[in-house]
Amino acid sequence: MAEAHIPVMATIVQCNCGAEYRRTEEKFLAPHTGDAVCAICGAVLESWRESTHVPTYEFIERPREKDGVTES
Repeated sequence: MAEAHIPVMATIVQCNCGAEYRRTEEKFLAPHTGDAVCAICGAVLESWRESTHVPTYEFIERPREKDGVTES
């Protein structure tokens, strides 16, 4: 028996500090509440409350540096 595969759509999200994340979304039967926070600067990337569509953020790339200083 073959299983149906549902492709996951991914979006690239960039924080104001320049860090990049791959955003995907998973559907749950029960609602969830939470926040996605930047691992570099601590900014809130997204918040959700009582949602069955819950995002996942995977860190991809640090902010680029120019002459030893991180660009914003």
